[in-house]
Amino acid sequence: MRLAFDLDNTLIRAGHPFALDAPRLGWLARLLGPEPLRQGTAELLRHCQRQGWQVWIYTTSYRSAGYIRRLFWLHGVRLDGVVNQRRHEREARVRCSKHPPSFGIDVLVDDAPGVALEGEQYGFRTIIVDPRDEQWIETVQRALALSV
Repeated sequence: MRLAFDLDNTLIRAGHPFALDAPRLGWLARLLGPEPLRQGTAELLRHCQRQGWQVWIYTTSYRSAGYIRRLFWLHGVRLDGVVNQRRHEREARVRCSKHPPSFGIDVLVDDAPGVALEGEQYGFRTIIVDPRDEQWIETVQRALALSV
C-alpha cells in the first residue's frame, strides 16, 4: 500500500499549536530543517514502513522535494516519494487540490475536510485528522487497519 501524508496542520504546525517532536539530530536538525514535526510523526511513519507500506508526502506547499526529504531524514524517516504543488500542477490528471491516484497513492492522510469531499468526488480514500486530536496516531492506525 502507498500512503501519503499532508504537511501543514497535519504533520507541521501551521496555525494549530499541537505538541512537537524533538528532532533526532538536535542542533543539526534545527540548522538544516527548521520546521519541527508533530509529536509522534516519525514513530507513526516508521510503523507504516515496518508494515511494508510506502510513505509519501503530498502537500500543496511549494517547499522543494529535497527540503521535505531532508526534513524527514533529520527525524530518522526516509520517504518513498514527495508530491509538492509544482509536481501536482505538472502531473495530476484531475483538476482538484490533491489527486492521489495520479501518483499511485492509495490513502491520503490530511487535516482538511475539503480533501475528503474531493476524495468522494474523485474516488480516492482519505483519513482526516483533526489538528486538535491528541490521539491522532491511534486515529490514523485504526483507519489504516480498516484499509488493509
